[in-house]
Amino acid sequence: MQKAVARAGEPVIRKAVGQAMRIMSRQFVMGRDIGDAIARGRGGEAKGERYSFDMLGEAALTKGDAECYFEAYRAAIEAVGDTVDDATGVFEAPSISVKLSALHPRFEFAKSARLRDELAPRLGALAELAKKQGIGLTLDAEEAVRLEPLLDMFQAVYQSPAAENWTGFGLVVQAYQKRAPAVIDWLADLARETGRRIPLRLVKGAYWDSEIKRAQEQGLDGYPVFTRKAATDVCYIA
Repeated sequence: MQKAVARAGEPVIRKAVGQAMRIMSRQFVMGRDIGDAIARGRGGEAKGERYSFDMLGEAALTKGDAECYFEAYRAAIEAVGDTVDDATGVFEAPSISVKLSALHPRFEFAKSARLRDELAPRLGALAELAKKQGIGLTLDAEEAVRLEPLLDMFQAVYQSPAAENWTGFGLVVQAYQKRAPAVIDWLADLARETGRRIPLRLVKGAYWDSEIKRAQEQGLDGYPVFTRKAATDVCYIA
């Protein structure tokens, strides 16, 4: 009898779990593609909400992967830009967040020279398109080991003609990284040098587990991120 009840309950449990997953996914995923995301975002925009659209995915492993992500970002910038009125300022308009590790299969410090030759021009092309479309472009956060090439690419494009006289090119900073205050100071100095604002999105962080595991595997003396939430909270508030 108990086995019969258990078997009868399995379809109900599966259906309940499936429904719960759909509800949860709607809290974190705006749509299957940029068109769905824009359509769903219109309701929030009417309430004064502002969106930064992102692409779900992993780092590029091949040149083909990077090309697919580049085309997807380009199409997303055009689609979002087409919804923006010419009179809307860049800080009031929606924006696009790009992940540089998705745009190059060797996004690492050891390949800095190669990244300047190959990735910087492609990122500059996306920046020029976003500027033309009247929306912001934000470089999404990466793991701590990729912080140096991330800042290098940001500076290369920020000081290039692609971002000239434009205040829509920004960066995400993770407060749980111990170098976050230094990064913010560096960005402030860069903004003062050019006399242009840099949009900064401060978040607490998204790769804590992997950062801790990587440091342990490499036998490092310390961690690149705070190990206590209270320390991250203090850094975020400060």
